[in-house]
Amino acid sequence: MTQFMRAIDGMAKVLMVFTAFCAFGIAFWILLEVVARNASLHIYGAAEYISNFLIVIVFLQLPYAVRMRGMLSVDIFSGSMPPRVAVPFSLLASLLGILFFGAVAIGSIEPAIRAWVEGQYEGEGVVDVPAWPAKFSIVIGCGFAAFYYLVRMIETVRSGRVVSAPAEESTPY
Repeated sequence: MTQFMRAIDGMAKVLMVFTAFCAFGIAFWILLEVVARNASLHIYGAAEYISNFLIVIVFLQLPYAVRMRGMLSVDIFSGSMPPRVAVPFSLLASLLGILFFGAVAIGSIEPAIRAWVEGQYEGEGVVDVPAWPAKFSIVIGCGFAAFYYLVRMIETVRSGRVVSAPAEESTPY
């Protein structure tokens, strides 16, 4: 199980690094757009590509954020609770995470496949941007997030306490 989790953690980290490069690309694209406009030139499709890549960035970083417990939590409440109260709340939060992100992933599969098969595009005018990368990033990100909430729930049940974020050195990168 440890090797499996290391592989999954490594994949989440690869997705996070990929999205960091996407964010850098968006920043560079915006810089080019600003420079081009000041030079009375126009780069077509910037808004369409940027809006699609923002979706990719948000949803592909989601699994890593869930795994590293980077999601919003109220530490003042969870840190001050006794373990017999904190554990049920942690289990409930994990269950809600599984239900929410699992429902979003399952609900997004069919539109993502339809976008791929039908060759759906987004954009107005000159540039058409494929819609499937953004739609599949929602499926992948939410599916991984639901999986990590399940892992968190299992870790909490096994240990009998609220488990902290895994050590950074436990991942292969």
